[in-house]
Amino acid sequence: MLRYLTRLVLLYASCVALGTAAAAAAASAQALPAPRATATPNPFAYTGYVRSYYFTRQNASGGVHLANQAAWNTALNLHAAYDLSRSGVSLGATYLYANPLGRCTTAVSHLSPPCGRLTPPALNPDDTLPAFELSTLYEAYVQYHSSRAFARLGDQVIDTPFANGSDSRLKPAAFQGGYLSYRLSAHWTGAAAYVTRFESRAASAFESSTLLTSHPADAPGVPGNTYAPGGGPIATSGFGYARLGYAGAGLTASLHYYALAGIANLVWFDGRYAWKRAPGKPFLAVQIGDERSTGRVVLGKIAATAYGVQAGLSPARGVTLTLGYDDVPAKSDTIALPAGVSCGANAQISVKPGTSFAYFLPAGGTPNCANDGNGTATVYYGGIASPYTDSYATDPLFTTSMTQGMVDRRSPGRGVKVALAFSPPGGRFKGSVSQAYYTYGETALGTSPTRETDVDAMYYFNRVGTGRYRGLLLHERYGEREQSNTLLYGGLPLFKYSRTQVEYDF
Repeated sequence: MLRYLTRLVLLYASCVALGTAAAAAAASAQALPAPRATATPNPFAYTGYVRSYYFTRQNASGGVHLANQAAWNTALNLHAAYDLSRSGVSLGATYLYANPLGRCTTAVSHLSPPCGRLTPPALNPDDTLPAFELSTLYEAYVQYHSSRAFARLGDQVIDTPFANGSDSRLKPAAFQGGYLSYRLSAHWTGAAAYVTRFESRAASAFESSTLLTSHPADAPGVPGNTYAPGGGPIATSGFGYARLGYAGAGLTASLHYYALAGIANLVWFDGRYAWKRAPGKPFLAVQIGDERSTGRVVLGKIAATAYGVQAGLSPARGVTLTLGYDDVPAKSDTIALPAGVSCGANAQISVKPGTSFAYFLPAGGTPNCANDGNGTATVYYGGIASPYTDSYATDPLFTTSMTQGMVDRRSPGRGVKVALAFSPPGGRFKGSVSQAYYTYGETALGTSPTRETDVDAMYYFNRVGTGRYRGLLLHERYGEREQSNTLLYGGLPLFKYSRTQVEYDF
């Protein structure tokens, strides 16, 4: 009996203990905070900027009586994106509107007085900005993005060496077509694109032409020795592009290929090796290119090769010093000039109206021909034809400067450029100074030596982080170019360019 009572007491005590523990656990569970609800990401996002520019250009110098230029314009740029699902598919669009707020707000108005084509001392508009109204939906695309692949179809801004946004004005240049990139492995990537139409940075519509086959407001356009029937653009069907890239162990390299419809095929290689652990973090970069005319040859014979090397180091934190060199060798053919074509006393080809001379020739004061005295002439050519960056100074050559370079001069020659870039800690100020020397042309014929000095300074009012900047930005650029032998070959002895930018990003 006693044993039974003892077991009963122990059982009761165990039940009481278990009940107390259960109650304590329940109370503890009630005291814990409820799990937070997972926020659903907003599928809609937008960004934009208000950008205002004031440009001045000094053209008159050394007996050249060209009207100087000035322009002011302000643009509102709005970008919106919508994520359709978590599968990586999204939609995007970008619209820009710009208005100079004056009486001369159309491109047509700048073709005659009182808005344009004025004589000194009046100022002509600088339509590279441009100085007229813009209204364009320059991006409208569907996009797919994953850890290894990126694809975009529609109107878009792309970034390749000889076809890029060239975003140094109110808006970037845009392209209509498709772009695809894919990470093949940890070190290798591939990319391909096919573009059918192009919208320049001073246009409000896409066209089936290029900066070299049309008459854009912001570029010289069709070469003077190429006849465009009716004075209109020469239609081209765009370009195909492919790239194979490598990155690893301090080395980055890419092989690019452009099939420029009706114009040329262009192969371009660039590579860079950086010694990241060495004092000053030095690097060495090279570039090699080859371009040959093909198809309809609408710009005439093109045969260009280019070689470049660049070295750089950081002697102090936030300071980078670079020295670059490019060589674009001249080519020459000795031929009997066709009817309507002559080699003038200024050593440059001249063609009668309505006549074409089927060579892609240098411009801007580079000599390009020599009379041989036996009924033939030697034609000098060999410049790179860049239909989507011509005159934009955004090509990949190491020596291209703010206002020109060998690609923009469409010229063979050699160039050297030294540049010093600095960005103090915090990233709110960035600046650079550079000086470049060019020898355009062939020594045996005559050269057009040119020197350019550029200064670039940016100040960000807000802290600059790793993401997209938001806030106010001031940007000032100044370029000064001196050219020799202009009395013999033409060109501007002295050219000065000032660009003031105020921008608010949101």
